[in-house]
Amino acid sequence: MKVFPWILALALAAFLGGCSGDDQAMPAPSGPATMTPSGPIIVPGTTGEPNRTVTALPSTEATVDPDDVTFLQDMMVHHQQAVQMTEWATTRAADASVKSLAERIRVGQKPEIDAMRLMLTDRGQEAPDLEHAHHQDHSGMAGMASPTELAALEKSTGAAFDRMFLQLMIKHHQGAVAMSGVAIEKGADPLIGELAQEVRVTQTKEIQTMRGLQGRV
Repeated sequence: MKVFPWILALALAAFLGGCSGDDQAMPAPSGPATMTPSGPIIVPGTTGEPNRTVTALPSTEATVDPDDVTFLQDMMVHHQQAVQMTEWATTRAADASVKSLAERIRVGQKPEIDAMRLMLTDRGQEAPDLEHAHHQDHSGMAGMASPTELAALEKSTGAAFDRMFLQLMIKHHQGAVAMSGVAIEKGADPLIGELAQEVRVTQTKEIQTMRGLQGRV
C-alpha cells in the first residue's frame, strides 16, 4: 500500500513540534505559519523502495483560501464514509480481491484524513467532527452514498455485498475525483493542491481496478 511521503512528513512535523525540550515559552512568530523542522528526516519509501533522507520538509505559507478549506472539510467527510464502507467489507465481503481492495482503500484514506485535519488546524480552520458522520445524510456531496444505500450495504453479505460495494465505491471515487479537480483548478495552497492531485490519481486507478472486479463477482 502506497502511503505518500508528504503525509508521513506532515505527521512527523507535528510530532517534532510537540517534543521540544525547551521549557521557556517562545513568542509566536509573525506572518503565516510554516512547517520547517531542522535536521535530517527519514521519509519511508513506498512498497519495494528504500527510505530516503531529507534535510527539511518543504516550507509553504499557510494560506487560507475558501476553496481549499471547503475541499479539506468536505474530503474528510467523504473519506470517512469510504473508511466505514471498507470496514464493513472486512466481515461481509466474499471475494478475496474485493476484501484486499477495501483494505487498501482503508489504510490509504485514514492517514489522509489525519493529514487534512492537520492542514486545517495549521491554518486556523475547524475540522469537521467525523464521529457520527456516517449517521448523517451527505448524499448531496459528489459520489456520497445515501443513508438508505449505506443501510442496505451494511445488511448485505457475500456476493451481494461485493456487487453493491463495488457499485457504491466506484460512484464514491468518481465524486472524489471530481472534487479534487475543482480543488486543483480553484485552490491557492500548493500543498493542498498536491493532496488533491494525489487523491485524483490514486482513486482513478482504483476505479479501474473496481471495474475489472465487477466482471467477476
